[in-house]
Amino acid sequence: MTTSNSTGNAGQRFGQLVELIYDSVQDLGQIAPAMEMMCRELGAIAGHYVQMDVQSREVIASCVSNSDYQAGDLEYKEYYSQVDDRLGWLATGEVGEWRADHQRFDERFVRKSEIYNDFLFKYGGRHMVVGRIAENASQSEAIALLRPLGAPEYAEQEYQFLRTLSPHLIRSATLRSRMCALERQQCASESVVAHLPYGTVWVNAAGRIVSMNTQAADILQAADGLSVRKDRLVAYETADAEKLACALQLATTAQARQGQWFAVTRRKEAVPLVVSVIPATIPAALDPLSGGPFALLILQDMTRQRVSRATQLQIIYRLTPAETRLAEALLENDTIESYALKSRVSRNTVRTHLASLFAKTGTKRQAELIRTLLASQPHVIL
Repeated sequence: MTTSNSTGNAGQRFGQLVELIYDSVQDLGQIAPAMEMMCRELGAIAGHYVQMDVQSREVIASCVSNSDYQAGDLEYKEYYSQVDDRLGWLATGEVGEWRADHQRFDERFVRKSEIYNDFLFKYGGRHMVVGRIAENASQSEAIALLRPLGAPEYAEQEYQFLRTLSPHLIRSATLRSRMCALERQQCASESVVAHLPYGTVWVNAAGRIVSMNTQAADILQAADGLSVRKDRLVAYETADAEKLACALQLATTAQARQGQWFAVTRRKEAVPLVVSVIPATIPAALDPLSGGPFALLILQDMTRQRVSRATQLQIIYRLTPAETRLAEALLENDTIESYALKSRVSRNTVRTHLASLFAKTGTKRQAELIRTLLASQPHVIL
């Protein structure tokens, strides 16, 4: 009965530990209580998480298992990471592999090492096991677990426990990295979009608004030419309402979807509002159950500051610089051959970029691609 309870408790603790590890995807601070649980299971006194630029030895992010060792974390970040003569060894292990320092550094090394004598021993630590949980071209993430002076070396049973945790630690680090990249991309996009002269509105085949940006909300809130009624766009003038309905139907039809643009008369502004309706694939961040196909409406207020065509294309379709250059060339009536010659790239490379343009704009032919790109651009209304 005691064994059964002990096994059950161990399983429960392991489940709680794994939960903390995945909580660290959104909150890196949760890696600290996760390491504290690992320390209790292994008889360690401290856990240390470090994300480091391998070449510069700069610590990008770090934390310790409990507040008693925060001073040590700060010391390591500010000084000891620069003189740690074990870094070459720490940065070369396989991701998911757990290695102990005694396997690499003998007592002679320890006696001469600043990192042991002036740092680890000061905090009561000696034997350490390290596991790398992520790496990319220049950065490495690792967790170190430190045992107290006089404690025995880690045993095989404890290595097995750590190896069981490795897939969860690696996956959480991967997810955390992806989330950070998406957040950086979103922040960059929002920063640029905030200065663009147009609003973007996603609608489904039924005409219901799925999402809009801040600029679109401001334009529609003014209720000058266009507004929102029952989650749908409404044009005040009958002629404009007919143009909107026709453009939405063409953009969301089952086959041969087409983009259009038209001007909407405004009462408060002499310059009309330009509306481009583009067949589009909804971004993954938006609700996939909103009932596609979808159209992207670009509301262009010509009284606002303009930006370059290249910037607009890059943001609307998430184009790379190379794809943007090709898109602009096609809009200037260049052929694939002439563009390849002028750009000094192979025709195969250009065709690869063209295929990517087709995928990102939801088109299949070059003429259709050009029509779609033109529909997304501002037009001068005379």
